[in-house]
Amino acid sequence: MIERIKWLFSRSAIGILSIAIVSLLGTSTLRGQEPPITDIAFAPDGKLIVSCSQKGLQVFSWPELRLQKTVEVSFSNLHCLAFSPDGIQLAVVGGYPSEEGIVEVFSWPECKSQVKLSNHDDSVVSVVWRGNKNLVSASLDRLLNLWDLETQNTVMTYQGHSRGVSSACILNNGELVTAGHDQSVRVWDGESGELIRSLNQHTKPVNAMAVCPISVGMPMVATAAGDRTIRFWQPTIGRMMRYVRFESEPLDIAWISETRIVASCVDGQARVVDTENVKVLQTIPVIKGWAYAVASHPNDGTIAIAGSDGQLHRVRLQKSK
Repeated sequence: MIERIKWLFSRSAIGILSIAIVSLLGTSTLRGQEPPITDIAFAPDGKLIVSCSQKGLQVFSWPELRLQKTVEVSFSNLHCLAFSPDGIQLAVVGGYPSEEGIVEVFSWPECKSQVKLSNHDDSVVSVVWRGNKNLVSASLDRLLNLWDLETQNTVMTYQGHSRGVSSACILNNGELVTAGHDQSVRVWDGESGELIRSLNQHTKPVNAMAVCPISVGMPMVATAAGDRTIRFWQPTIGRMMRYVRFESEPLDIAWISETRIVASCVDGQARVVDTENVKVLQTIPVIKGWAYAVASHPNDGTIAIAGSDGQLHRVRLQKSK
């Protein structure tokens, strides 16, 4: 992310669709100077949304955004969270800058701490599940660790980034794709840990990455970076397909459909992009301050945006043919 450490502290539908109306439907209550929300994720059933910040984990009802519970985490600097594929575990990562990176796994929905993993020398800023018993942690110490949750040991370390690693995702073929502050996107053999290729078209640190929910064809990945671009890649063949440039730096991205993606940006706005024509369809003012995180609801056509001062908003994207 924009030197991500800085801000952590302070199917297509039938026919041609266009974003027609956007409305803010809800927001969490603000109580003075709240810590920024650094990441959000919808529970698998879509009835709850979880946020992380220096306050810990907070669980809100959806769509009402009523606070249901606050969960204490064993470290104060929380960067990222992710549900396991089976939806019964929640991984939270962060740690202590320049000292230790930590992964803590909670049961869901009980939110009871189950596993705590530590084998990084700097904060962990991204996590991705590989099945339900393994996960990969990406750290500012430039390393990625593959963990076995049953043994609580590191199975493999992916080493090659020259600066901190900000994002990671796993393709259906098992390849690991990562991106970082060294401006590169890297593709790894998930089993051997061998670096397959490095892609270097970005000119500033990469903030976020997301895999397109495409059902056929080659996998496609989107990256958002400090050069104010979102770039679209076919990582299995090492090809950058196209890109779109914004007026403000994108900090996080989420796919809405196979041909739509939304970005949350430094100027507090969300931008909806047609990924085939690389055209910004809508620019939506949402957050007063920085919009650090965005998530797309699994089925109701809404998105959540979170950021500065603990703000959390529900945004409805109404579509018309």
